[in-house]
Amino acid sequence: MYKVHFLPTWSEILNEILNSLKTDPLSLDKVRRKYLKEVADYLKKPVILYATRWMDNPILSPIDVQITWADKQAFMETVYGIKDKEIAIILHSPGGQIEAAQSIVEYLRKKFDRITAIIPDAAMSAATLFALASDEIIMGKQSNLGPIDPQFVITMPYGQIPISAQSILEEFNRAKEEVKQDRDNLLVWAPKIQQYPPGILEEARNAIELTKKLGEEWLIKYMLKGDNNAKNKAKRIVEYLSNHKELKSHSAPISKDKLKELGLKIIELEADQKLQDLVLSVYHATRITFQLTTVHKIVENSNGRAFIRILQPPQSSQQK
Repeated sequence: MYKVHFLPTWSEILNEILNSLKTDPLSLDKVRRKYLKEVADYLKKPVILYATRWMDNPILSPIDVQITWADKQAFMETVYGIKDKEIAIILHSPGGQIEAAQSIVEYLRKKFDRITAIIPDAAMSAATLFALASDEIIMGKQSNLGPIDPQFVITMPYGQIPISAQSILEEFNRAKEEVKQDRDNLLVWAPKIQQYPPGILEEARNAIELTKKLGEEWLIKYMLKGDNNAKNKAKRIVEYLSNHKELKSHSAPISKDKLKELGLKIIELEADQKLQDLVLSVYHATRITFQLTTVHKIVENSNGRAFIRILQPPQSSQQK
């Protein structure tokens, strides 16, 4: 039996990093990777960290912290050289492009026979869908998944904003009903509706259908494999996770207890104190990396192979 060992808290890891930075400018990466390797050693399988700075400011643009097509290259980089058929993936993400998540998942499932998703804090939207393609999900009391209602990043006059596909459909339907009741409402709705790009309604419908399809297929194929009632369970899980009217918000947090009740294979992080300490140490070191730098996205494995996206805010011009 592994000896119980309590690893550092967030403040202790911060102090460890700050003290090390006095003599080693690479301490942020070294400390984070040290704990990531310890997770892999403890689980006896390679571990990949996928995390973005979505909870830390400043964020230059919402798209910079979302799952995108470019992330597949990052995953290809980090799985290169891994011969094992089982891996664990630590997810910390607000979600992003459904099609990008689909491509990444399909790539990983061709490479690995078994995938464990670990959620130290939150994996929302397309990141929740990503987790549904695993064989099991490790979550703590503080961990959340979210609705799988797909999101779009739309360019408005005041900048780029994320908006859920279901919200777009509901807004169009509300506009149609209100204009039908009173033509004068067209004056209110026309400027707002005109801000949406052409074809957005059909794209929203297609994205919702694709999300449900992928969620059900992946659950049946992986997490619910061998369950005689897999098809019905998968449908019930996906219907709940995509029920915008019941969940109310695209960012609604869904706890491990609710997910277990739905039928997902959830392993409680608190059941293994050593693993909990290790996973949270990786998480703390990752968040500290975001808070002390302009890193927006980290994809790295427990062997130190990494793909890190660093964005510099534009320099304000000074008048002479």
